[in-house]
Amino acid sequence: MADTQYITKNRLSQEVNKARVWVAIIGAPIAGFLMYKLPNFWWIVGLIYLFSIIGAASTRRSGARGELKTLQLLEKLPDSYILFNQVDVPNPRAKRGFTELDLIVVGPNGVFVVEVKNNNSKVTGDEQSPNWIAHKVGRKGGRYTAKVRNPIKQLKKQIHVLAEHLKKNRASIWIDGVVFFSHRSARVKLSSPPSVPVLERKGLVEYILNYQPKRAPSNVEKVVQQLIELKQMTS
Repeated sequence: MADTQYITKNRLSQEVNKARVWVAIIGAPIAGFLMYKLPNFWWIVGLIYLFSIIGAASTRRSGARGELKTLQLLEKLPDSYILFNQVDVPNPRAKRGFTELDLIVVGPNGVFVVEVKNNNSKVTGDEQSPNWIAHKVGRKGGRYTAKVRNPIKQLKKQIHVLAEHLKKNRASIWIDGVVFFSHRSARVKLSSPPSVPVLERKGLVEYILNYQPKRAPSNVEKVVQQLIELKQMTS
Protein backbone atom coordinates (compact mmCIF):
# COMPACT_ATOMS: atom_id res chain seq x y z
CA MET A 1 0.00 0.00 0.00
CA ALA A 2 1.28 3.45 -0.90
CA ASP A 3 2.54 5.85 1.77
CA THR A 4 -0.39 8.18 2.57
CA GLN A 5 0.97 10.02 5.61
CA TYR A 6 0.96 13.32 3.70
CA ILE A 7 -2.67 13.08 2.65
CA THR A 8 -4.70 15.75 4.44
CA LYS A 9 -8.43 16.42 4.73
CA ASN A 10 -9.88 17.45 1.41
CA ARG A 11 -10.01 21.23 1.16
CA LEU A 12 -12.92 21.13 -1.29
CA SER A 13 -15.10 19.34 1.26
CA GLN A 14 -14.28 21.98 3.85
CA GLU A 15 -15.17 24.75 1.38
CA VAL A 16 -18.53 23.09 0.70
CA ASN A 17 -19.36 23.12 4.41
CA LYS A 18 -18.29 26.76 4.74
CA ALA A 19 -20.39 27.73 1.73
CA ARG A 20 -23.45 26.08 3.26
CA VAL A 21 -22.90 27.91 6.54
CA TRP A 22 -22.59 31.27 4.79
CA VAL A 23 -25.69 30.62 2.70
CA ALA A 24 -27.58 29.84 5.90
CA ILE A 25 -26.24 32.89 7.77
CA ILE A 26 -26.70 35.41 4.97
CA GLY A 27 -29.58 33.82 3.09
CA ALA A 28 -31.96 33.29 6.03
CA PRO A 29 -32.39 37.01 6.89
CA ILE A 30 -32.76 37.91 3.21
CA ALA A 31 -35.32 35.15 2.67
CA GLY A 32 -37.19 36.24 5.79
CA PHE A 33 -37.27 39.86 4.63
CA LEU A 34 -38.53 38.93 1.16
CA MET A 35 -41.19 36.64 2.60
CA TYR A 36 -42.37 39.54 4.82
CA LYS A 37 -42.47 41.94 1.88
CA LEU A 38 -43.98 39.41 -0.53
CA PRO A 39 -46.42 37.38 1.59
CA ASN A 40 -48.26 36.04 -1.45
CA PHE A 41 -45.08 34.56 -2.84
CA TRP A 42 -43.56 33.17 0.33
CA TRP A 43 -43.45 29.66 -1.08
CA ILE A 44 -41.40 30.79 -4.10
CA VAL A 45 -38.90 32.58 -1.86
CA GLY A 46 -38.74 29.50 0.38
CA LEU A 47 -38.04 27.18 -2.52
CA ILE A 48 -35.31 29.45 -3.88
CA TYR A 49 -33.68 29.56 -0.47
CA LEU A 50 -33.93 25.79 -0.07
CA PHE A 51 -32.37 25.12 -3.47
CA SER A 52 -29.59 27.62 -2.78
CA ILE A 53 -28.62 25.64 0.34
CA ILE A 54 -28.84 22.26 -1.38
CA GLY A 55 -26.87 23.44 -4.40
CA ALA A 56 -24.20 25.40 -2.52
CA ALA A 57 -20.76 24.66 -3.91
CA SER A 58 -21.95 21.59 -5.87
CA THR A 59 -18.94 21.80 -8.20
CA ARG A 60 -16.54 21.65 -5.25
CA ARG A 61 -18.43 18.72 -3.79
CA SER A 62 -18.13 16.82 -7.07
CA GLY A 63 -14.42 17.63 -7.25
CA ALA A 64 -13.90 16.38 -3.71
CA ARG A 65 -15.58 13.09 -4.56
CA GLY A 66 -13.41 12.68 -7.64
CA GLU A 67 -10.22 13.27 -5.71
CA LEU A 68 -11.30 10.79 -3.01
CA LYS A 69 -12.02 8.09 -5.61
CA THR A 70 -8.67 8.69 -7.25
CA LEU A 71 -6.83 8.53 -3.94
CA GLN A 72 -8.47 5.21 -3.17
CA LEU A 73 -7.10 3.89 -6.45
CA LEU A 74 -3.60 5.28 -5.89
CA GLU A 75 -3.43 3.74 -2.43
CA LYS A 76 -3.11 0.39 -4.19
CA LEU A 77 0.41 1.36 -5.34
CA PRO A 78 3.30 -0.38 -3.52
CA ASP A 79 4.77 1.18 -0.39
CA SER A 80 7.69 2.53 -2.43
CA TYR A 81 5.30 5.26 -3.68
CA ILE A 82 4.41 8.36 -1.67
CA LEU A 83 1.17 10.30 -2.19
CA PHE A 84 0.55 14.01 -1.70
CA ASN A 85 -2.77 15.81 -2.16
CA GLN A 86 -3.67 19.46 -2.67
CA VAL A 87 -0.16 20.88 -2.76
CA ASP A 88 0.10 24.67 -3.09
CA VAL A 89 3.18 25.55 -5.14
CA PRO A 90 4.34 29.21 -5.01
CA ASN A 91 3.60 31.00 -8.27
CA PRO A 92 4.00 34.80 -8.41
CA ARG A 93 2.11 34.87 -11.72
CA ALA A 94 -1.04 33.42 -10.14
CA LYS A 95 -3.72 35.67 -8.61
CA ARG A 96 -3.58 33.85 -5.29
CA GLY A 97 0.22 33.61 -5.34
CA PHE A 98 0.24 29.85 -5.73
CA THR A 99 -0.94 27.03 -8.01
CA GLU A 100 -2.79 24.11 -6.45
CA LEU A 101 -1.97 20.56 -7.61
CA ASP A 102 -4.64 17.92 -6.97
CA LEU A 103 -2.42 14.89 -6.50
CA ILE A 104 1.30 14.13 -6.72
CA VAL A 105 2.80 10.64 -6.74
CA VAL A 106 6.49 10.13 -6.04
CA GLY A 107 7.97 6.72 -6.72
CA PRO A 108 11.12 4.88 -7.78
CA ASN A 109 10.30 5.49 -11.45
CA GLY A 110 9.52 9.19 -11.22
CA VAL A 111 7.20 11.99 -10.15
CA PHE A 112 3.61 12.15 -11.44
CA VAL A 113 1.17 15.04 -11.26
CA VAL A 114 -2.45 13.86 -11.55
CA GLU A 115 -5.16 16.33 -12.58
CA VAL A 116 -8.52 14.88 -11.53
CA LYS A 117 -11.83 15.57 -13.27
CA ASN A 118 -15.14 14.13 -12.07
CA ASN A 119 -17.41 14.92 -15.03
CA ASN A 120 -20.33 12.49 -15.33
CA SER A 121 -20.78 13.05 -19.06
CA LYS A 122 -19.21 12.78 -22.47
CA VAL A 123 -16.45 15.36 -22.94
CA THR A 124 -15.09 16.44 -26.31
CA GLY A 125 -12.33 18.82 -27.34
CA ASP A 126 -8.76 19.16 -28.51
CA GLU A 127 -5.50 19.88 -26.76
CA GLN A 128 -5.13 23.45 -28.06
CA SER A 129 -8.60 24.72 -27.12
CA PRO A 130 -8.92 26.74 -23.89
CA ASN A 131 -12.13 24.88 -23.06
CA TRP A 132 -13.64 21.47 -23.73
CA ILE A 133 -17.34 20.72 -24.06
CA ALA A 134 -19.28 18.50 -21.66
CA HIS A 135 -22.38 16.97 -23.25
CA LYS A 136 -24.96 16.42 -20.53
CA VAL A 137 -28.45 14.97 -20.21
CA GLY A 138 -30.87 16.56 -17.75
CA ARG A 139 -33.15 14.67 -15.38
CA LYS A 140 -36.03 14.96 -17.84
CA GLY A 141 -33.94 13.78 -20.77
CA GLY A 142 -33.10 17.21 -22.17
CA ARG A 143 -29.64 17.59 -23.66
CA TYR A 144 -27.36 20.56 -23.10
CA THR A 145 -23.68 21.44 -23.15
CA ALA A 146 -21.33 23.19 -20.75
CA LYS A 147 -17.77 24.45 -21.04
CA VAL A 148 -15.03 22.91 -18.91
CA ARG A 149 -11.48 24.14 -18.64
CA ASN A 150 -8.99 22.24 -20.78
CA PRO A 151 -7.41 19.86 -18.22
CA ILE A 152 -4.33 19.23 -20.37
CA LYS A 153 -3.46 22.93 -20.28
CA GLN A 154 -4.11 22.95 -16.54
CA LEU A 155 -1.85 19.93 -16.06
CA LYS A 156 1.01 21.34 -18.13
CA LYS A 157 0.86 24.61 -16.20
CA GLN A 158 1.01 22.70 -12.92
CA ILE A 159 3.98 20.64 -14.08
CA HIS A 160 5.82 23.78 -15.19
CA VAL A 161 5.21 25.56 -11.87
CA LEU A 162 6.32 22.53 -9.84
CA ALA A 163 9.40 21.97 -12.00
CA GLU A 164 10.42 25.62 -11.56
CA HIS A 165 10.00 25.40 -7.79
CA LEU A 166 12.01 22.20 -7.51
CA LYS A 167 14.76 23.55 -9.75
CA LYS A 168 14.96 26.69 -7.64
CA ASN A 169 15.47 24.49 -4.58
CA ARG A 170 18.05 22.22 -6.22
CA ALA A 171 15.69 19.28 -6.57
CA SER A 172 15.32 19.16 -10.35
CA ILE A 173 13.63 16.06 -11.71
CA TRP A 174 11.60 15.04 -14.75
CA ILE A 175 7.87 15.27 -13.99
CA ASP A 176 5.27 13.24 -15.83
CA GLY A 177 1.56 14.10 -15.88
CA VAL A 178 -1.80 12.37 -16.20
CA VAL A 179 -5.34 13.67 -16.66
CA PHE A 180 -7.73 11.29 -14.93
CA PHE A 181 -11.52 11.34 -15.37
CA SER A 182 -12.69 9.52 -12.25
CA HIS A 183 -16.47 9.35 -12.71
CA ARG A 184 -17.87 6.02 -13.83
CA SER A 185 -19.97 7.76 -16.52
CA ALA A 186 -17.10 9.78 -17.96
CA ARG A 187 -16.37 9.44 -21.68
CA VAL A 188 -13.67 11.50 -23.37
CA LYS A 189 -13.34 11.96 -27.11
CA LEU A 190 -10.54 14.17 -28.39
CA SER A 191 -10.02 15.28 -31.98
CA SER A 192 -6.39 14.12 -31.98
CA PRO A 193 -4.10 12.01 -29.75
CA PRO A 194 -3.11 14.03 -26.65
CA SER A 195 0.51 14.68 -25.69
CA VAL A 196 -0.17 13.44 -22.13
CA PRO A 197 -2.23 10.43 -21.00
CA VAL A 198 -5.95 11.13 -20.61
CA LEU A 199 -7.50 8.20 -18.76
CA GLU A 200 -11.12 7.32 -17.99
CA ARG A 201 -12.15 5.56 -14.76
CA LYS A 202 -9.28 3.03 -14.70
CA GLY A 203 -5.72 2.40 -15.77
CA LEU A 204 -4.11 5.07 -13.58
CA VAL A 205 -2.27 2.72 -11.23
CA GLU A 206 -1.16 0.50 -14.11
CA TYR A 207 0.16 3.50 -16.04
CA ILE A 208 2.28 4.67 -13.11
CA LEU A 209 3.61 1.19 -12.33
CA ASN A 210 4.53 0.49 -15.97
CA TYR A 211 6.04 3.90 -16.67
CA GLN A 212 9.62 3.59 -17.90
CA PRO A 213 11.69 6.77 -17.51
CA LYS A 214 14.37 7.50 -20.06
CA ARG A 215 16.87 7.60 -17.23
CA ALA A 216 16.67 6.65 -13.58
CA PRO A 217 15.29 9.58 -11.57
CA SER A 218 17.63 11.31 -9.17
CA ASN A 219 16.92 13.78 -6.38
CA VAL A 220 13.85 11.79 -5.33
CA GLU A 221 14.58 12.32 -1.64
CA LYS A 222 15.03 16.07 -2.21
CA VAL A 223 11.76 16.20 -4.11
CA VAL A 224 9.92 14.47 -1.27
CA GLN A 225 11.42 16.90 1.24
CA GLN A 226 10.34 19.89 -0.85
CA LEU A 227 6.79 18.55 -1.10
CA ILE A 228 6.69 17.93 2.65
CA GLU A 229 7.74 21.53 3.25
CA LEU A 230 5.02 22.80 0.89
CA LYS A 231 2.41 20.76 2.74
CA GLN A 232 3.63 22.11 6.08
CA MET A 233 3.34 25.69 4.81
CA THR A 234 -0.38 25.24 4.08
CA SER A 235 -1.36 23.02 7.01
